[in-house]
Amino acid sequence: MKNYTLTSWQDYWEVFDKLIDLLNEDNKAEIILEFKDAQKFVNGLTDGWYEFKFAFENALKSNRQKMTIEQNHIANFLLETSNKPLLTR
Repeated sequence: MKNYTLTSWQDYWEVFDKLIDLLNEDNKAEIILEFKDAQKFVNGLTDGWYEFKFAFENALKSNRQKMTIEQNHIANFLLETSNKPLLTR
């Protein structure tokens, strides 16, 4: 499985988009919708990131069994990354 390296939040969203693409290939539209709904919370404010993390984590918990190992790996990476201030501006 690929290990991702992030140097900016743009990199984060590119990995997120990769996850969406993989889910799309598997026709998992309901999961995509939940993840995209969570993404809408991100608005540049710290509170938005907390809301995103909470919504993304809940969507992941309820869909984990429907996702492949690779999809879970990427989702876990995204969740862990959103939990720590990894990137500097």
